[in-house]
Amino acid sequence: MVLCGICSDQESKYKCPTCKIPYCSIACFKNHKLEPCQPVTETNESSSSILASSSESAERKQLPTDTADEDDTSRLTINQLTSLAHSSEVTKYLQDPQIRDWVTRIDRSNEPEKEIDIARAADPKLEEFIQLLLKTTGHEHH
Repeated sequence: MVLCGICSDQESKYKCPTCKIPYCSIACFKNHKLEPCQPVTETNESSSSILASSSESAERKQLPTDTADEDDTSRLTINQLTSLAHSSEVTKYLQDPQIRDWVTRIDRSNEPEKEIDIARAADPKLEEFIQLLLKTTGHEHH
């Protein structure tokens, strides 16, 4: 298990597309992006492979790039992720422990679509947060 390189508390699920530091959530991604990071050099890449076994690295989710899976509209681009990371409104919602609990539960679910439907029906504040995420990423429904 590789821990988040930002909070050192949770297992990392993603890697920064620029510097490859592992992180666990959008909140940690946002904290990481408060300061510019540097692209990985050959030396940095080698040391990060020592930290993770090859099976863990293969299983870890990767952030989409602007050119990855262009036909998959469910994948966020780097620009969309950056918009989320710099949104003070998103940060405000993520400070709410109930919102964080819902996000964690949905993220860990084997059936995230079903879990999100349940969560949206159960918590109006989560629905507001989802609408904000859609608006921030340009996916809001008119």
